[in-house]
Amino acid sequence: MVFLFRGRDYSLRGSSSRRLQAAAALVVACVSAPGFALAAGPLDAYLPASGTIKGRVVELRVAPEDQAISKRFQVAVQGNMDWFKNYVKSSKPGEPLPYNAHMGITEAQYTQLLHMKAEFKEKGTVEIKLNRAADGTVSFETSDAAAANLKGTRFLDGEKVAETPFGKLAIFNEIHQGDANAPFGVWNGAEWARVSEDTTQSPSVKVAFGKREPSGEGVFYYQVSPYKDQDEQSLVVLYKLD
Repeated sequence: MVFLFRGRDYSLRGSSSRRLQAAAALVVACVSAPGFALAAGPLDAYLPASGTIKGRVVELRVAPEDQAISKRFQVAVQGNMDWFKNYVKSSKPGEPLPYNAHMGITEAQYTQLLHMKAEFKEKGTVEIKLNRAADGTVSFETSDAAAANLKGTRFLDGEKVAETPFGKLAIFNEIHQGDANAPFGVWNGAEWARVSEDTTQSPSVKVAFGKREPSGEGVFYYQVSPYKDQDEQSLVVLYKLD
């Protein structure tokens, strides 16, 4: 699996995106009861009107060679984070981050990483209820073990900030993925993230919601990178937007 950030600040490709790390574990790639009131926040276009996500949990499988390349990329970036942040800031939004030898891989390998293929494997179904508090904050409720990491995650009303048990996700990105060959094909969405500079102490975290084209299917993913003695945690759900 490969851990790719696809936002303005930390992803390899994507519009209005930061490009950060490809790490060992990719998970790219559901959600909201009748009368669920929506405000004009960045989440709303990607939440089912019913207030409940009933979706398919999927796993993306990536070739071992691509996993190895992404791991080398991650190691190089984490060892030179100041350079990488400055490099991202100086790049052109909406286009893949240009190759640089500091990435720790060859230009051909970087091109391969940008165009890597992934296969879906369905792992089951999940149901997640969305709760909106009086102040507009959106939180999640589910009894499914697969979605346990969502407990304690909240989206503040109208704000481009999310709170999780791992800390605040203050990096907000709009996603406009136009590559039909990407793992989820063409899709638009929103992403909230935090990037840890020391994963021995705390993880990098990413949460995203979106809509695939032309199917109109919703996509939701939650990723927590490996940290301390904890393995990578992830949830990827495809769901019907109603």
